[in-house]
Amino acid sequence: MTGANASVSGPIALAAGGTGGHMFPAEALAQALKRRGREILLVTDARGARYADDFPADDRFMISAASPSIGGPVAKIFAAASMAGGLVKALRELRRRNPAAAVGFGGYPSLPSMKAASLLNVPYGVHEQNGVLGRANRLLVRGAAFTAHGFPALDKLPAGVANTVEVGNPVRDAVAALRDAPFTEVAPDGDVNILIFGGSQGASVFSEAPPAAVARLPAALRARLSVVHQARDAEADKVRAAYEAAGVAHEVAPFFRDLPQRMADAHLVIARAGASTVTELSAIGRASILVPLAIAMDDHQTGNARVLSEASAAILMPEKIFNADALGSALETLLANPARLGAMARAARGRVKPNAAEALADLVEGIANAHADPPAGA
Repeated sequence: MTGANASVSGPIALAAGGTGGHMFPAEALAQALKRRGREILLVTDARGARYADDFPADDRFMISAASPSIGGPVAKIFAAASMAGGLVKALRELRRRNPAAAVGFGGYPSLPSMKAASLLNVPYGVHEQNGVLGRANRLLVRGAAFTAHGFPALDKLPAGVANTVEVGNPVRDAVAALRDAPFTEVAPDGDVNILIFGGSQGASVFSEAPPAAVARLPAALRARLSVVHQARDAEADKVRAAYEAAGVAHEVAPFFRDLPQRMADAHLVIARAGASTVTELSAIGRASILVPLAIAMDDHQTGNARVLSEASAAILMPEKIFNADALGSALETLLANPARLGAMARAARGRVKPNAAEALADLVEGIANAHADPPAGA
């Protein structure tokens, strides 16, 4: 499709929040729709706004939202009040902006936003990035014009929901530009570049286990390593000191804006198993050790990781055994047979369906156009 459909009035409202795992696919869809001449309205919360500096929105507003599934009775009351406030604001702001269609990407900001769209007769779709349908999305799929999903299987889908389609997970332009980036094979005694990042939740274990695991490697193996490690600001100095003491070349920072390029430059990635991470590993094609977030609702990150581990593209390491001994043993095995890194990289490529942003943009334009031009007699 092209920008010919951009004549349909009203922006496309994209609602996402909470983590980069929800925000980045929304950003990728926004980029695809902008190329088609669409205006974009972003609806997010304070947490999601941290990931929205580069979001190509023509307009945006923030709403309050909180999870009603976490905490005791008092926390649930406050969460319900927050969601009600979010719904009231979303109704007011969407009515004023009159979107042509809306898409919810999960995270609790999407729930009041899509409910408001429904009350205003704005057609909406849902995109689920993970292999398990998130709790907010479960409350939305029955009224959605489509339920798009990133991985082949989608668990926890309510019975009777039939309008589902696997599109893959949209990746940002910076990732798409690196799709199938060439992998530099590692010689038997060659240097190995390792990228480590722990995501936005539960990252302290990523500041502890990897440096300790590296320090336990034989000196000859440590000399071959170059580590890029994204660590929390409060822990970055400690991580730097650990690599310095181990004599390992390193770069440590709280955030890397060019993380996709860093992934392409790596021979091995050690990370959480968020949907965006798994998708980017598949798009770029890199070996990985994946550590699913233990506290993730419905253990959805383990399901994500299996997309690569069952293809021999990743080592799945549960958080309960993610320590210096287990990680050090895995690293030593890989460094002893570095050809395996290349085989894992090749196995990763294409495991998640490509071109998701364009496929999702087609679905969005379809519901927007159908809403603008209802059937005769409707």
